[in-house]
Amino acid sequence: MTLTNPTNTAGVPDVSGEVFKRCLLGLFLLGLIVRVFFLVEHARSPSFGVPTLDQKYYDTAARMLLAGEDLHRLHGMRPLLYPIFLAALYKIGGSFGIELAVTAQHLLGVLTGVLVALIGARLFRHRLGGVAGGVLYMLAPVPLYFEGELLIESSYVFLICAGLWLILRAEEKDSVWLWLACGALTALTAQARANILVFMAVYPLLAGWRWWRARQPAAMLPLLGLLGGICMGIPWGFVNKMQSDHFQVIPSAGGVNLYLGNRRGADGMTLELDRYVNYDERFEDPVDVWARQQYEGAMRMEGRQPSANPMAVSHYWTQRTLGEIKDAPAAWLKLMARKCWLMLWNAEVPNNKAFAFLQTEFVALRALPVRWVVLLMLAPAGIWAACKWGDRETLFVLLVYLGLYFAGTAAFFICDRFRYPLWPVLASISGGGLLALWRWRWALGLAAGAVLMAAVSLPDWFGAKLPSFALDYRLRSIAWYEKGHFPEALSDIDRSLALNPGDMTSLHHRGNVLLALNRLEDARQDYERTLKISAEDGGLWNNYGVALEGLGLTNQAMEAFRKATECHPPSQNAFLGLSFGNVRAGRLDAAAAALDQLERLEGKPGAAVLAVRSVVARLRGQVPAADALEKQARALDADEAAWAMKRAKAGP
Repeated sequence: MTLTNPTNTAGVPDVSGEVFKRCLLGLFLLGLIVRVFFLVEHARSPSFGVPTLDQKYYDTAARMLLAGEDLHRLHGMRPLLYPIFLAALYKIGGSFGIELAVTAQHLLGVLTGVLVALIGARLFRHRLGGVAGGVLYMLAPVPLYFEGELLIESSYVFLICAGLWLILRAEEKDSVWLWLACGALTALTAQARANILVFMAVYPLLAGWRWWRARQPAAMLPLLGLLGGICMGIPWGFVNKMQSDHFQVIPSAGGVNLYLGNRRGADGMTLELDRYVNYDERFEDPVDVWARQQYEGAMRMEGRQPSANPMAVSHYWTQRTLGEIKDAPAAWLKLMARKCWLMLWNAEVPNNKAFAFLQTEFVALRALPVRWVVLLMLAPAGIWAACKWGDRETLFVLLVYLGLYFAGTAAFFICDRFRYPLWPVLASISGGGLLALWRWRWALGLAAGAVLMAAVSLPDWFGAKLPSFALDYRLRSIAWYEKGHFPEALSDIDRSLALNPGDMTSLHHRGNVLLALNRLEDARQDYERTLKISAEDGGLWNNYGVALEGLGLTNQAMEAFRKATECHPPSQNAFLGLSFGNVRAGRLDAAAAALDQLERLEGKPGAAVLAVRSVVARLRGQVPAADALEKQARALDADEAAWAMKRAKAGP
């Protein structure tokens, strides 16, 4: 579609193509200025550059890719596109890899805003309408926040918008290759998050709609999008085998998310696991760990061997979900109504960090004016304007996307991350809503639609209760801790526990902070309080052992380390603790046995293992072997090797 007229069919003034290009450049600069301001503010935050929760998972996966480590420890539960993206930026950025990744994501956010303007201009056959949508997106704080986190959302949403724009270009050109590329891009986007697969339905729907209107063979060209998706998905099935022994086109934890979002007692937004999840020192997603452990336990209770295929885990939880719905259909329908409203609610439901908490930290997130309710209020006017003078095929594609993605999200649970992919398309439509207000004779009807959406979005109709800021204080405490600001870390974790006194993870972290402050007795007491809640965490037993060792309670410390190695999974650090203690006590065979166990878990010896082996060899009089082992350890990681040798010789 080519825009040539200075006004559209409704007589609303427009700008020329040249002016539109300058508007797009201005829009790009606006987005850049907003993001530079936020980035400068964000860089001063304790949380900047410290991945936590899902960010920690993606950071870990990216670093494993860079190091060439065995990805089977990821268990094939999540797609690899974003970790690959991060790994590439880490490779380029070196020690500034995280900073480069965040900067790249902000740039993708700016480009997404430009795509919003291009989509809106095509939708309304009006360039200024498109620019208005782009401005709405650039001045929205929620996309800005996600761009600053090591999460898939910014790159995922950019790929979605690029895919929508490509579909609109394919409609205009009706090129076989463009339609194939559209499907391929949709399938590629699914390698970031599988939710977008529901949008593959747009290709048969669009073909059917075009055939109904035109009855020509060319109307069926959108079906080629399905073929393009298959062509993209097959090679990714082999890529995904890097983290699984099975051919997987789309790794997904969809089954367990479906269960947690639809089981009896679910509120549609918060995920509460049945029990505390324990995993080793390398971060894994607690939901993935819980899903896998529960599945394995259920299979063994039935006398069946659990499958290592992550799709078997997902299938198990899908069947559990269907059973829950069948047992209480009325309660499930009420839950679905609640989730549909939550999708429209103006509050941002947190999944990791709470947006409301971050607004207290960052001026940019408080000052930017475009909230979710603003887009909802303008959307009815935008849809009306698109129907009246816009491009109806474009409107069809965008409404199909909104409808499918809305339904796909409501099927699981509602949170800010899951709703974020709707922001750019809604901004494109809402830009036309501003355009429609040009004609005052339409204002009354359009205002009625806006008031109706505000009445739905602003009140808390279902009595939804957002979580407290306990998690946010804990995450900020972890960031302070990682950066060596231990008094600040203690202050924040105390605030977290004041809001949620029985949280085991926070109690454990408080013990770690106290340990770093050398308040060993206080740390020991916190660890013991935590062990009363759960005695199955290997990392907790290991840290308890470190505190006991620091207090001179050597025998109790060795017992704690031993228990840490018997947990499932065991603490790898505890094997080092055992080896240190045994070396200092002269039990060299016991020390070597602990190192053998650790080496079997790691798959290959690390710098610490090699360093302790060098100490053992030296104490046995095997000087050449000790020198060779020490040299190898220092070559792997000089600091870690020096630390391990010091611990083995002198204690903590």
